[in-house]
Amino acid sequence: MQNHTRLSLSRILSIACTSIALFGYSSLSFAWGHDGHTAIGILAINQTRPDVMSELQSIVNPLTRQAMAEACNWPDVYREAEEGEWSTPLHYINIPRGDEVYTESRDCPEQAHRAGRPAQFCATEAIKHYAAELSNREASPEQRWRSFAWLCHLVGDLHQPMHAGFADDRGGNDVQVSFGEWQMNLHRFWDSSLINEEAGSWQYLVGQLSEFPPVQAGTDWSPSMVNNWTNRSHTLAIEKAYPPTSNIDEAFAQQSWELIQEQIRLAASHLALIINSELTPEPGEATDSMD
Repeated sequence: MQNHTRLSLSRILSIACTSIALFGYSSLSFAWGHDGHTAIGILAINQTRPDVMSELQSIVNPLTRQAMAEACNWPDVYREAEEGEWSTPLHYINIPRGDEVYTESRDCPEQAHRAGRPAQFCATEAIKHYAAELSNREASPEQRWRSFAWLCHLVGDLHQPMHAGFADDRGGNDVQVSFGEWQMNLHRFWDSSLINEEAGSWQYLVGQLSEFPPVQAGTDWSPSMVNNWTNRSHTLAIEKAYPPTSNIDEAFAQQSWELIQEQIRLAASHLALIINSELTPEPGEATDSMD
């Protein structure tokens, strides 16, 4: 993307984050919040093969931590704009209660095709769509940047259990809980409140999670893997995401924090797997790294 476009996106992101802080979350909260999505992007780039870095540098330039923060949070900014309202269903996948396995034809049917949009509106299929689009060298620089941004963001979304939950409570948005002195919905607890409580910033979160070795995510990327990631997150939504009572106690908060850290690390490894598989750099290109 050109510099003037990137600066414009930075201003939009700053305005959006300020608005969220002042006026609260929308009815469908932002998965992992700004800090979680930023951490996933940075941890993934730290797992990117050296021979892939030059190709990635041509898409996200400069390839810095601030650039990761901008790209990996851009889809939330975009969906809040009028032109991006269509994209809201890309951020989650709903599976009916009583079913534990994602079924594409039932859970993410094809939509009427429009240029620049996936054919299916859910996180699971959108990840597959943008992974393929990222590797297209004939696409414009802006299109490839957006593909990376979507991919980074939606892989993060899919690993937040409430984004692979149930339609009848809108992924926990309709479940009211108390956490410490605060009243909130369960979706917000998972998205950002616990991260804010335990980490406080993406810098601290990245530092904390970097102390652990990367999760082993395999070496052979296949789009069918996303179905398995979906099923795992949905199982966590069933088994781990709902507290025994509306009052979240210390034991549930600690259990949830450990799960959040695990899921962020897993999301980063899965994102790195896609990047390493879909981007094939030209031989002899220089290797770059993040500042």
